[in-house]
Amino acid sequence: MKQSIEQWLGWMGIGLSIVFLGGFTLVMNQITVTQFSTLFSAVFPAVFNQMPEEEAFRQFKTLGAWFGFTLLIVILLVVVANSLIMYRNYRKAAAGILALAGLICLVGTQYLAFPIAFLFFAAAALCLIRKPKPRKCFSQKECLNE
Repeated sequence: MKQSIEQWLGWMGIGLSIVFLGGFTLVMNQITVTQFSTLFSAVFPAVFNQMPEEEAFRQFKTLGAWFGFTLLIVILLVVVANSLIMYRNYRKAAAGILALAGLICLVGTQYLAFPIAFLFFAAAALCLIRKPKPRKCFSQKECLNE
C-alpha cells in the first residue's frame, strides 16, 4: 500500500528517536563511572563542580532510562496511528494519537527532542487538514492486492 505524508513523518520521527534517544540510552547503559567522568567532565563542568561523579552518573543513567521508556511509548503510539491511517482511514483518531506521541516525546525528554516532536505534531496537523483518499477496493482481498 502507498504511504501518505503523515505516515512518512511518523516513520521519520521514529527513526530519529531511535538514533538519538535510543543511542543515548544504549551509551548510558554500557558506560562505566570512570568512562563517564572522562567523557562528560569536559562537556558539563558545572555539573561536576556541584556534585560527586557517582551522583552525576546516577542522574545521567536515570535520564537514559527515561529516554528509553519514552522511545518505547512513542514507537507504540506511532505504529498504532499509522495502522489507523493505513487500514481504517481513521484520520482524526490518528491525529490525536500522533499529537499524544509528540507530547510524550517532549515531556519524556524534558523538551530536548522538540525537533523530533515537531514531526509528530506536523503529522497530526496533516491528518486533520488533508482529506482522506477514497478506497478503491470493496473487499479486504482486493485491498491486499494493491
